[in-house]
Amino acid sequence: MADDLQRKGMELRTQLFGEKAAKAGHEYLKDFDEDFANFLNEQVFGSIWTRPGLPTKIRSFITMAALMALGRGPELKIHMRGALNLGVTKDEIKELIIHLSQYSGVPTAVEAIRTLREVTEPKAK
Repeated sequence: MADDLQRKGMELRTQLFGEKAAKAGHEYLKDFDEDFANFLNEQVFGSIWTRPGLPTKIRSFITMAALMALGRGPELKIHMRGALNLGVTKDEIKELIIHLSQYSGVPTAVEAIRTLREVTEPKAK
């Protein structure tokens, strides 16, 4: 069963983040602790994200909302990229930020705006 969850987890991560980023993220955690990396891949991506009942796009929104409310900018950036890969639009993410600003506060919204800009607006060269 663990091997099946590992496979499902990597498939979901690849769908979200692309093959290169999915593998790099897993390897980064494996360098810290292989058991921990495998546990997260199995439980978070192989089990929770793949449960029936909610489409992946909705799970992506939920994850972005939680990360925004918690002020977890680096992880929010990763999941904003993932959401865009799933077909979520920039305008939908903007609406999420506006909506959540009333529940998590303006400072978290401003940080999320910065993060969205980093993801969607390439820096001028």
